[in-house]
This record gives sequence, C-alpha cells and structure tokens, in this order.
Amino acid sequence: MDIAFVLVEPARGENIGAAARAIKTMGFSDLRLVRPGDMTAARWVAHQSQDILARARHFESLDDALADVDLSIACTARHRLQKDRYVDADQCAALVAEKAASVNRVAIVFGRESSGLTGDEVARCDLASSIPLAHPQPSLNLAQAVMVYAWELRKQTQGNTIEEAPTPDTYRHTHNALQQLLLERGIEQRENLHQWLLELLPLADDRELGLIRQLMRRLSSP
Repeated sequence: MDIAFVLVEPARGENIGAAARAIKTMGFSDLRLVRPGDMTAARWVAHQSQDILARARHFESLDDALADVDLSIACTARHRLQKDRYVDADQCAALVAEKAASVNRVAIVFGRESSGLTGDEVARCDLASSIPLAHPQPSLNLAQAVMVYAWELRKQTQGNTIEEAPTPDTYRHTHNALQQLLLERGIEQRENLHQWLLELLPLADDRELGLIRQLMRRLSSP
C-alpha cells in the first residue's frame, strides 16, 4: 500500500521541508504539493530529506493530485458541514490498515497553514479526520500534523503492501459501483442518503466491503 501526503497550497517553505523530513523518518516517500509557495527554505529544513523534495510532484489542483488515489482522507482541525463523521488520527490509521487487501494508494490531505482545507476540498475526499487536542488554540503546525499522521500510519501499515491493478475487490471499484447503483435507483448525489452512504463506505474494513459488494450484486441482479 502506497501512502501519499498531499499539501494543498502550503505557503511556507519551512513547513514543506519539515513535512518532507517527517514522512521520510517514518518510512514514506510520496510527497505531493498543490500550488506551493516559495520553496527556498524547504531545502535547508529538510535535513537529509532533500531526496523527498526532489521527487515531490507538483499539481495545479487537488483533483489532479488525487487522480490515481483509491482512498483520500482530509485532515482538518475544523469540522466542516460537508462531512458528518470525523475519525481521530489513530482511528484513521487503523481504518487504512484494515483495507490492505482492497486499497493500492491512500492520500492524506492537508490544507493551508492559515485556513486549512476548504469545505469543497473536504467534500472531495472520501473521509475526514482530525487530531484531538487538549487545547484547540493554538492548533498544530502543518508539519507537526504531518508527523502525527505519518507516525500513526507507520505503526499500523508496516508490511501491508499490494501491487495488483484495480479489480472488483478494490475499495475504489466498490465506491464507483455503489455511486452508480445509487444513481440508477434515482438517488441523486445532492441527496443526504447518497452522501451518507458514500461517507460510511470508507469506515468499512475489507470483510465489510465484501459484504457490501455481495449486497450490491443482489440489488443489481434482475
């Protein structure tokens, strides 16, 4: 399983460099930047992690950064109306580990230092997550938040790897098939039922995804 860390419009090079250092120390390497600011300071903060910066991919939009991702998780300190359910960072890592057989690539998405992710960006992701804090203000620095998730994911996903191409057993295939089934049954995307079902899907482990696929096949059969 590949874990990608996506930073949306990070303004400070120091945070980008510190994030690169954080993910490398936890054994990850996929850093994606959506319209980053000045990168000058990133190089000297990314102590012995300049290779992560050199390989970091740059994108013009969050959609582009998530184009090859099976499961995307929005990390936000402020709960947005676009999601009803938020999981803590450790729960998020456990959910990812439970999908070792159905997910090829997961993206952990972080927002801007000043304002975080927008409501639309949170809605674009499959799942929303936050770090429970004793004092909500001041919130964690961007690079600190990256380290928390990298640490939790490192504990949960060691040794979980799959190389196969997407199949009917993968999470993304199930997500797309469920969305298509809902539309065929006249349940539009703007309806709460449609949104709630797609929001519940990321919470299912591989066994539960299998049961969901069985139900969908029964509902789709003539």
